[in-house]
Amino acid sequence: MDEEYTVYMVPLPGDINGAVRVSPDGWASIYINDWLSPMARKRAFKHELQHIANDDFYNSKPIEEVEECHDRKSNN
Repeated sequence: MDEEYTVYMVPLPGDINGAVRVSPDGWASIYINDWLSPMARKRAFKHELQHIANDDFYNSKPIEEVEECHDRKSNN
């Protein structure tokens, strides 16, 4: 993966395991919930990397649809 990113371990609200924000110059900030177990952190990190790889930030799909698609791929 050629993308560049920084990972931050932060307390996230509710059941949010991770999130990504991509700046206009393409730099990604990945936020992982620091309340997660080490294994759950790894899964969340991989999930957020997949959003970057799929360019999910540059489509017009609702976030629910994007997440549902990722969940289906993860369960196969």
